[in-house]
This record gives sequence, structure tokens and C-alpha cells, in this order.
Amino acid sequence: MKPSDSRQKLNDNELEQYRVQLEQTNRRQALFIKVLQILQLEPDIPTAMNMALAEIGRYTGVDRLATWENHLDGLTYGCTNEWCNEGIEPAIDYLRSMTIEAGKPWFDMLEKNGIICTSDIYSLDPFITQMLERQGVKAIAVFPLSQLGVHFGFLSFNFCWDKQWDEKDIELMSQISQIVSTATKRWQVETSLQQSQQTMQKVLDNINANIFVSDYETQEIHFANKPAREEAGPVPENSKCWEMLNAGLTDMCTHCPKPQLLDADRQPTGVHFWEDYNPVTDRWYTIQSMAVKWLDGKWAIMELATDITTRKQVELELIQAKEKAEESDRLKSAFLANMSHEIRTPLNAIIGFSSILAETDNPEERRSYLPIVQENNELLLKLISDILDISKIESNTIEFNRASLDVYQLCLEVINTFSHKTQNSAVELRFDESSPQLVINADKNRITQVLSNFITNVLKFTTKGSIILSYALDKEGEVCFSVTDTGKGIAEEKLDEIFNRFVKLDSFSQGTGLGLSISQNLVERMGGKIGVESREGEGSRFWFTYPYTQDEQPLSEVGTGNLITTVPCSRATSGDYKPLILVAEDIDSNYLLIEALLKCDYRLLRAYNGSEAIELFNAQSPDLVFMDMKMPGMSGIDAVTILRKTNTQVPIIALTAFAYDSDRRLALDAGCNDFLTKPISPPELRKVVNKWIH
Repeated sequence: MKPSDSRQKLNDNELEQYRVQLEQTNRRQALFIKVLQILQLEPDIPTAMNMALAEIGRYTGVDRLATWENHLDGLTYGCTNEWCNEGIEPAIDYLRSMTIEAGKPWFDMLEKNGIICTSDIYSLDPFITQMLERQGVKAIAVFPLSQLGVHFGFLSFNFCWDKQWDEKDIELMSQISQIVSTATKRWQVETSLQQSQQTMQKVLDNINANIFVSDYETQEIHFANKPAREEAGPVPENSKCWEMLNAGLTDMCTHCPKPQLLDADRQPTGVHFWEDYNPVTDRWYTIQSMAVKWLDGKWAIMELATDITTRKQVELELIQAKEKAEESDRLKSAFLANMSHEIRTPLNAIIGFSSILAETDNPEERRSYLPIVQENNELLLKLISDILDISKIESNTIEFNRASLDVYQLCLEVINTFSHKTQNSAVELRFDESSPQLVINADKNRITQVLSNFITNVLKFTTKGSIILSYALDKEGEVCFSVTDTGKGIAEEKLDEIFNRFVKLDSFSQGTGLGLSISQNLVERMGGKIGVESREGEGSRFWFTYPYTQDEQPLSEVGTGNLITTVPCSRATSGDYKPLILVAEDIDSNYLLIEALLKCDYRLLRAYNGSEAIELFNAQSPDLVFMDMKMPGMSGIDAVTILRKTNTQVPIIALTAFAYDSDRRLALDAGCNDFLTKPISPPELRKVVNKWIH
């Protein structure tokens, strides 16, 4: 071959290399420009990134190309955009969120090497190798996404074949990663700004105050938050502030704070506080006004108006409450004076006649004095019960134990209780027996208490004629109880006060003035209504209602609740045998009273605390146990609980000064069969003993 031919062939090879290199350079430049244009011109961020990744992916022949970014929480990162070649399954859905700690090997390699580019995945961190191996990746390239030298993500290329990179492509991808970094960071900033603006708007919209901004010179509204817009209703564009605040006004409000917000040098004077009543909304506001520079650089007036209508109402209520408290104090002072009189009156009789009874041996005198002592005992107990009920009402601890109740039988019992009070008078006390047979689900004690208060009240003011207790179903399907008398009646102007506390129509009659007030509270808490009808000189009718349903449970089906259904002792009391009663009581006088009432018919055994009661019970096998609930050492409740664990069926009666319904439930739940409260009523005590010992 001639030298000239050799040189010609060399030149042809060089030209072909130059041509290939030129084409590659042009392709790289075209890709660079295309990606740059997409990321700069496309307004939609996800669309732009997907388009850019598609261009890069087709150029490199990569199987999966993705961007990864750190999340704003600083704890997680994830795949944000992904492009996959044909036949490659997307993986973005399960790669959106991973802990930065888990991705630490990636970030460490990028920090150390700048980029990752290898066809040997087994030379990488085992964590990364295992991840890539599961995806069938054989070669990777990873370029950091960074801003001002700080990495915030990376651009990753995954190949399922042995990709070999040349230096020019690596350089190109590094440059493209910088373009992606800049675009991504710009989008992050814009997104963060938008989120901040949205967050600020949400914050302002959720502030419980009206916030609006108006032009200082023209008073045109620049901005109003959601509460202000909702309260003002539709506001035309370029509306003046007074048009939004006070519809119907044609000019600036007379109390506008504008003159006070800028001084003579047009410098802001600070926050101006004032209060205003808006007749349109019928609301009171406390307003903070200040001059601020708005977005256009001009002065504007910003106002924050907080609704203080509730505060104003509270202030008025406090004034009224103060007046009411002063009146209450006056009434309570009068009540205490009255209570002192009412308590001392029966105590005077009890103490005086008790002393006489202790000194006299005259049977006639003793017979005449004993009823006086008994009557005053009952009166004193009623006074104490009223005071306890008022305490329960004020502390909201009134409780109701509802069970099926025969109304007819209940009314007969109430009449029988009061029958002795009219035996020697011109007043007929009776129950209207034409009342229907009804069963209601109610608290017997509370119904009895209200009816007793009614009868006690009318007995004071009825000297002749009749007092009739009756009940019927009213038009609303409720049981309506009523007590009708032929007494002196009530003046019309006093009817509205009759159920108030401490009210007494006759200041010389016995009583606290609490019975009807307590009755009203009980009835309303039981779901009924209460009232009175009266004509002065003609008599009165006190009434209350109680809810009733047709499917009330008949008495034969009533459950026993928490009561221990112990069969009463079957030992006979006839002949010489006297049943043995164990009395657990630490107070001597209390025990001596029980002993005095029962010693003739029963043998008594005394324990001073719960532990001693258990010992005596096991040693003596009593027929009945009276258990005080509060004693030194082991309490009665604990003693009953222990005794019931032995499966004993002996009746146990709680006998205690704790008189609340919660105390009753506590005793019954522990295993007591019955419950008596102090002071002890001798008839009630004997009745309970006879109930459980036959």
C-alpha cells in the first residue's frame, strides 16, 4: 500500500470517529436543552418531572429512573417520581416513605464518593445489594440532588443489564442532576410558600374573631377572614368597611379609629382598643385597630374584632347573681333564725318532759307525757331530714331506687300514717278509693315523701272539712297525684312563691319552709311536674305527676335486685325459746336502746367491732345480726363480706347513721338483707325483726 493510501484511510477513520463523537455530543446537548426547557417552562410540577425523566430514560436505555427526596419531617425520605422502561413494573407505590436511618448507606456513599456508578452491585453495602438484588438490578448510577452543598435527595438509574457508562454520559447526568436539583428545590420552596399561605389563611379563618383589612384612605376592604365574611354575608367587591360591618350606613362610622392610628408624621401610634355594639348583629365586640403597611406598600387599617356578647351577658348575670346572693343570704339568715326556733321548740319539750318522766312515778302523768315526747321526736326528725335533703339537692347527690310500686296500696299506707292526727278534729282525712289500680316503676320512699309533705302542709291550714288524697291518669298518660283540702286557701299573689325555699305562709306555724321546695325538686328529678291550685277561703289542691307506661311490670314479677334472698329463720318464738340476736355496735347508748326494745322477747349478744362480731357469730350461731357499718377496727361492711363468704343464710340487718341511698346500696351489695337508719324507730325495729324471725 502506498503511503498516501494509508494516510487517506487514517483520515477516513478519524473522520468517522469525529462524526460519531459529534453525534453523541449533539445528542447530549439536545437532551440537556430538552430537559432544561421542560423543567423551566412546564408549569405543572409532576408533569414536568415525568416528562424530563422520560427523555432521560429513553436516552440512557435505563430500566427504572427515579427521583428521591427527603421529606419535610426530617425523619423520612422516599421515591417522588419514577419512569420505567417497557416490561418493568413500577415500584414507587411502596417506596414513597422510608426512614432516613434505613437509607443511611445510600447517603453515606454519596457523601463519600459524590456519585455512585457501578456494574457490580455486590461491591456495595450489603443492605443496598440485597435491595437491588430483589429488583433484578445489575448496574446502577446515583447522582445527588443538592443545594448549596447540602444533599436533599438523589437521582437513581437502575439497569437490569451490565450497563457501562462513559465519562461524558456521567458528566452529562451530573449536569442534569444539578438542573433537577435546582428545579426541585424551586418547586419545594414554591410549594412550601403555598402551603404557608394556605396554612396562614386557615389559621386566620379559624381564629374565633373577625379580622379584616381596609385601605387607610378609601376604607375599601382588602382582606376579610372567614368569620368576618360569614357574619357580614355577601359583600360586593370594593366595598367600604362600614358597609361590611353595619349594613345600611352610607358613610364612615362616627367612632372610626382612623384619626388615632397615625400621628402628624404619619407614623403608627400602636394598637387602639375599643368596644362597640353592632345593632345589625345584636352583638358586642372588643376591637383592636392598628395602621399597617399593606402588600402594595400603602397604609391600611387592620382590625381584629372579638365577640364579647357572652362576657357582657356574664357581667349582667354576675350583677344579677350578686343581687340574688344577697337576697339568698338574707333568706338564709332568716332561715337559720327560724331553724333555731324550730329545733329548740321540740327539743324543749323532749328535754323537759324526758326529765319529768325520769322523776315521776305517776302512771297517768307518764301516759300523758309520752305522746308529747313522741310527737316532738317526730317533728325534730322531720326537721333534720329536710336539712339533709336540702344538702343532697345542693350537692346533686339525690338518688332514686326505683322498683314496681302498687300506687293504690301506697296511698292507703300514707293515709294510715296520718290518720291519728285527725282522730279528734273536725277534719276528715281519707283516700279516694275510686282511684284506679296502677303499678308504676318508682322510688317508694320519694313518692311517699312528696305526698307526706303535701298532707303535712294542708293539715296546718285545714281546721274543718276534708283532706282527700287521690290519683288518676291524666290526658298526657301520666299518673297525677293530688291532695285536696277545704282549708283557708292561698292568696293569689303568693301562689308563685309557694314552692320557693324558706317560704312560710304563716310564720307562726311549725316547719322550716322547705318541704314544698324539696318536693318540687324531687318531682322534677323523677320526670314529673308539680303545682298548686287555690282560692283564698275555699281551699287548695296540691298535685304532681309521674311518668307511666302501660307495660309496667306487675308486682308479682318484681325482682329482688341486690337483696340477699335469705329465707327468714324458721325457729319458733313460742314457748321458752328466745331467738338470739347478735348486735355489733360500739356506742353504748345505741346498744342499750336496742336492748331495751328487744330484751323481753329475744336474747341479745353484743360485739364492739367487726372482728368480734365474726368471732361471736361463729361461736354462738345467732338467729339474726344487727351490724353497725362504722366501728373501730374492722368495719361492718368488711365483717358482712367475710360472713357471706362462709355461705351463711342468717339474716343480717345494717343499722347505721349513714342514711344516703349509696350507703344502702353498699350495705346490700355486701350481703345485708335489710337496712335501718338511726335514729331508731321502735315500731320499725320490731317490724324488721318480726320480718326475719318467725
